[in-house]
Amino acid sequence: LIDATMTDSSTSNSIPPFVIKATISASLGGVLFGYDMGIISAALPMLTETFELSEKQEEMVVSFLYVGCCIGATFGGILCDKYGRKRMILLTDFVFIIGAFVLFFANEFPVVLLGRIIIGSAVAISGIADVAYLHEISPMEFRGSIVSCNEACISLGFLVSYVIGYIMSITIPDQDAGWRYMFLIGSFIALLQFISMATMPESPVWLKQKGRNRDAQYVLLQIYGDASAVGSVSFDDVEEMEQQKGPSSHTRNVDRPNLQERTPPLKKWMTLQSSSPTAQSSYASFEVTDTTNANIQQTQHTQRPSSTMDFLRYYYRQAIIAVFLAIMQQFCGHPNVLNFAPEIFAQIGFDSQEGRLVSTLLVGVAKFATTCLVILKIDKIGRKFLLLSGMSVIALSLLLLIIAYSSEGGRMENDDVDGEHHIPLTGKIIATIGVFGVAIGYAMSFGPLVWLLVSELFPSSIRGRALGGTTVLTYLSASVVSYTFLSGQDIFGPSIPFAIYFTLTMLSIVFAHVSIIETADKTPDVIHAELERMWSSNT
Repeated sequence: LIDATMTDSSTSNSIPPFVIKATISASLGGVLFGYDMGIISAALPMLTETFELSEKQEEMVVSFLYVGCCIGATFGGILCDKYGRKRMILLTDFVFIIGAFVLFFANEFPVVLLGRIIIGSAVAISGIADVAYLHEISPMEFRGSIVSCNEACISLGFLVSYVIGYIMSITIPDQDAGWRYMFLIGSFIALLQFISMATMPESPVWLKQKGRNRDAQYVLLQIYGDASAVGSVSFDDVEEMEQQKGPSSHTRNVDRPNLQERTPPLKKWMTLQSSSPTAQSSYASFEVTDTTNANIQQTQHTQRPSSTMDFLRYYYRQAIIAVFLAIMQQFCGHPNVLNFAPEIFAQIGFDSQEGRLVSTLLVGVAKFATTCLVILKIDKIGRKFLLLSGMSVIALSLLLLIIAYSSEGGRMENDDVDGEHHIPLTGKIIATIGVFGVAIGYAMSFGPLVWLLVSELFPSSIRGRALGGTTVLTYLSASVVSYTFLSGQDIFGPSIPFAIYFTLTMLSIVFAHVSIIETADKTPDVIHAELERMWSSNT
């Protein structure tokens, strides 16, 4: 998948083997991320039987993962900026293993919650470190696909968790042992990434920021596929070598600045990776060609902000977009569709546990397949188009769920015998399409795009903190959404949570249309200028 993605993204360049290896190593964190988030859907029924959980306790088991995520994300961005992306990936692998063993040996419900918090903290820091690392080892022409490979691996992790959950449920009759082995398997994925990442170098952008230019040079040469002369080649020599290769002939969105004709590839890469109004480099000035044939000469000589708050004041538009993406990727209802998928399928009439798990597995297959297709075309189709298209699919799918749960043809009927709810056949079909549609729409939009957009909106000097802050909001929102789903259905009616998600998704489509630009192949400075023009024209 990764090799096919890279080949498709450029007509003249091929991805260096080093970058493929680094992408696979870092993206294993995505598999671990998805596995630990998805396995609860299969483990929850077993946990409920073992500890005789109430409905509220079920919500706690799901939402406490996100509580841990909030804790990890609070410090994750700062730690990634201070100690480096690679070190934090290795640390989180170790924390994943600890959390898996805590869950495996848990004999009381509070210990289960502790294990979920530990895993959640690792999930959050891993998400920040993996995305930052992938962004910063990516050649510009492949960056969209490389960063989005992490989301494909998250979807793969979900799929793996559904497969493991199904196998465990039919092969291990002991419910108490089944969920323990489900959580334990995650430790093997963490160990695999630890071994793989141990041989990888640190991000060249982080090394450059720390003044380790020789180490950064070494990594850059590996990224560009010619590490044979590492010991003797200077940055100027590398630039000359890269000029001889020539710029990529691959064309992208027509509204991007024409930097390729003006900037040598390595210099362009350094500009794209670390450009900001405060960048202290020889690449601070560049010419931007607008698609309206108006030539704009843009020169950045802004004084370095002294704090995070100064950065946020300058990048407040980007911060608003990041907050929007962080919150709405959860309040579209996607986490509940995945975490409570067996419960939802039970509500709409799937009577057997095996049938519910098979249906959940198929949702995972659809999500993974969609994510892979999106990644193959993300740099050609464009971020904004995919974001709006995916959100529209989510909105339509939520509408189908509302209809299935509340319409005359699909009203839930009480079963006096077992106290369960069942939807008639027509509503059952509509609801099933809705569940699959939410997963597919998310895989088209929020899934591969949130972290990619946030990493492109901000310069490298604040990227770790921006990803960290966004992650805190993401998981805080996820904890609220997960903790209120089942109880919200009981209090307000089965369709009301979906109606709330639908309303918020519709508002999100409007906001994205008027407030977000296409970011492919643009430096943070160019994005800032275009956002300023766009927001000014809309006010």
